[in-house]
Amino acid sequence: MKEKTIAYCRAGENCSLALLRAASDQYGFPLSKELIDSCGAVCSGFGIGGICSALVAAIMVLGILFDPEEAKKKRLFFLLAFREKFGAMDCPTLSAGKLDCTELMGEIGALLEETVGGEDILKKSLPVALHLL
Repeated sequence: MKEKTIAYCRAGENCSLALLRAASDQYGFPLSKELIDSCGAVCSGFGIGGICSALVAAIMVLGILFDPEEAKKKRLFFLLAFREKFGAMDCPTLSAGKLDCTELMGEIGALLEETVGGEDILKKSLPVALHLL
């Protein structure tokens, strides 16, 4: 996922679409025109310096790949791991001091891949995560 996400970023895709295209390639789900078009509305922190659109795309991928209950569990792990790893969830903080977010997008893709395949990690992390809520 890391390399695929980076490749799509370098090809000019925005953050959310790069992540969705990489996930579609990796996990074999189709991307509708509507889903692709929706990425234009959420890029650059929703245009107001808000939440990272790659984070939003990653959560969407979890919803595509898993039943609702499993997706919620994986979402919780992903969000906590994201905040721990990157220290923020908003576009301006994440992109501060960077010429572009290509490498960051690769790291987000890698975290998504870990979350999708990380059943052991999820089982260990979920009790701790639930305790924090």
